[in-house]
Amino acid sequence: MLTATFYPMFVYVYKILYCLLINLFLCAALPAQIVPHPLDFKIVTWDFGKIREADGSVFHSFPFVNSSSGPVTIGRVSPSCRCVNAIATQESFENGEMGEMTVRFNPAGETGQVHRYVDIYSSEGIFLVKLSITAHVIPEERSVGEQFGFRITDNVYATSNHVNMGYIPLGGSVSKTISVINTSSESVKVIARPRAASSFLSTDHSGSVAPGETLNIEFTYEIPDDPDSYGIKKDTVDILADGVRTPFAVNISCICTDHFRDRGSVVPDLTVSPSLVLLKRKLLTRNFEGHSVIANRGSADLHIRAVETDAGIQTNINKGDVIRPGERMRIKAGSLKKAFSVFLITNDPARPLKEIRFNYQEK
Repeated sequence: MLTATFYPMFVYVYKILYCLLINLFLCAALPAQIVPHPLDFKIVTWDFGKIREADGSVFHSFPFVNSSSGPVTIGRVSPSCRCVNAIATQESFENGEMGEMTVRFNPAGETGQVHRYVDIYSSEGIFLVKLSITAHVIPEERSVGEQFGFRITDNVYATSNHVNMGYIPLGGSVSKTISVINTSSESVKVIARPRAASSFLSTDHSGSVAPGETLNIEFTYEIPDDPDSYGIKKDTVDILADGVRTPFAVNISCICTDHFRDRGSVVPDLTVSPSLVLLKRKLLTRNFEGHSVIANRGSADLHIRAVETDAGIQTNINKGDVIRPGERMRIKAGSLKKAFSVFLITNDPARPLKEIRFNYQEK
């Protein structure tokens, strides 16, 4: 039986333990909560329509208002490629203050329909917004020397040594070509031969190139409708001239994704913070390790279709992982390398491929 003096102490300890358990439960639930966007943008996408490569960069300003309860300072800007960037009208915005984020797109080297985006983060690393732009780029006319800038032999030149097929959905196919010109006085037989056997890539060309003529070499990726096909595909095609292998080769690549024709409004929305991770070195293992957090701000499950990285990289995220709407996942990665990347292929229609970079900086 509890004594009169022991009973109040028992109740007091019980209350403390109860409060501690409640706090632990609430703290455990916090990682799944997503903080609302501090900046309120009226629109987050813009279509430039048809633009000419020769006219140079184009700009568009996205207005917003700071709808949070305190000041917001603009921090890191993470563009999807070097051709796009963004800058704010000022560095910090007070509560209720209006501002603009101007996105610049440089169409140099682009052709046809293009989609690019910029992720904006606060100085504390909080994701603020994704601003997207599209454009149809009309390429600039070039001289023969400018077009055929890649040497195969002393008399045979190509328009490019790299072919990026872009995103290809499962079950789909894409074909692209490079052109070869013969500047000699005799015909040259050109052969395109994949360096390694590939079940996805095929090549097609006509063989001999007459003096002063050009030859188109077509590369085609055909992707099976198979979940095992998700990911980044890379192939190298050697070019032979008159039966002799040349130092010149063409690098072919594509990214195999979901079908995004009917996106609808119920979609996942992937964010990564930070997308550039500073690594720390472990004293015992000598490994370089770091972590990032991915979140799903959308209204549908985020599926990790594939995880691509170099050999020797350890990470806790795997193909088949699912992040529910409003949830987060802590991504850890380690390696003996001082710099590496982890590529995520997902069902997010805005970011089918997301790169997380890891880098060690000497103190």
